[in-house]
Amino acid sequence: MKHLNMISIRQLICLVILTQVGVRVLSIPYYESRNSGYDSWMSILLGGVIAQAVILVIYQLGKRYEDRPLPQYLSTIIGKPLGSVLNLLFAVYFVESSLMVVVSYSDVLSRWVLFETPWLVLIGLSLAIAAYIASSSLRSIATITETILLMFLMSALIIIISGMGKGDFRHLLPIGTHGFGSILKDTLPAFWAYAGYELLLYVFPFVTCHKKKDILIAISLANGFTTFFYVLISVIVTYNFSESQINFIQEPMMYILRKFRWPVVQSLDILFLTLWLSVTTVTVYVYLFLSARYLAFVRGKEICKHSLLVWMLAIVCFVIGFWGSDRYWIFRFSTFHNTNTVIIVAIVPTILLIVSLVRKREVGG
Repeated sequence: MKHLNMISIRQLICLVILTQVGVRVLSIPYYESRNSGYDSWMSILLGGVIAQAVILVIYQLGKRYEDRPLPQYLSTIIGKPLGSVLNLLFAVYFVESSLMVVVSYSDVLSRWVLFETPWLVLIGLSLAIAAYIASSSLRSIATITETILLMFLMSALIIIISGMGKGDFRHLLPIGTHGFGSILKDTLPAFWAYAGYELLLYVFPFVTCHKKKDILIAISLANGFTTFFYVLISVIVTYNFSESQINFIQEPMMYILRKFRWPVVQSLDILFLTLWLSVTTVTVYVYLFLSARYLAFVRGKEICKHSLLVWMLAIVCFVIGFWGSDRYWIFRFSTFHNTNTVIIVAIVPTILLIVSLVRKREVGG
């Protein structure tokens, strides 16, 4: 079937990077500096390290069942009833992730650029584009993502250029005075920002490589790049704003872009938001695709109508997204989603790996 098409190592790297980065780029390091202040870059760095540890767990799990994606071998580890339930939970989490990105970025657009555009138009267009791409094959999705990588690089260049304006490196000093405990407290919010590598649970058997270790190297490089990018943004923001200012600015990157004056382009913030829309769309359609694939195996036997499942999930997101125009609802939904991220992305794969190891020992013994 078309969703079983193979992808290259290069395409895997692009998929992971562009699924990881998203709306959170605009708010870094607001949520990661609640306790650590101008040492938030350390919390973000530690978040990347923890994400790498989870990647190792996911890789070890995938390597044990390298010929099948997670939704197909769940029943082998925990039995059919629990396997079906867990497939459903994964499907719900991924569609929830798509919805989170859509409403969050639509909220940013409505407050910074498209003041008069109806909320339903914003989320409707985003979901329609994402669903159209997500209904394609895995290879097609990876190819489109490679193209969008250029948009990401252009956006990253804009961030770097705008961040080189007037600032003060003394905002970063002295290093580590907030204490390791405070830095550690902000590591969890930083860890949430790295979600995206869990796509390996599904795409592992579809990656073309000489050795399975190449997959680990590739996804580690992708996570390392994202970590560097996040730390860079944190340093840029701290360079431009004092600690007291960061405590009150939820989207510091937008203020940096707006105040920067570049003779070549006016309204740099609008240009950035336009380019970054394509980057956030990657996260939406990747999660819609994954949600449909996990939902397809809820009954054990695969449901072959992939496109239908994708559009059904997109409609569900659109209906629930009605409430997204209320910012208080987005904050509550974000808190709920962050908790689910820790459970689904880190805890569940770890438990599955432990259970699979124990069962193998029991069979071997």
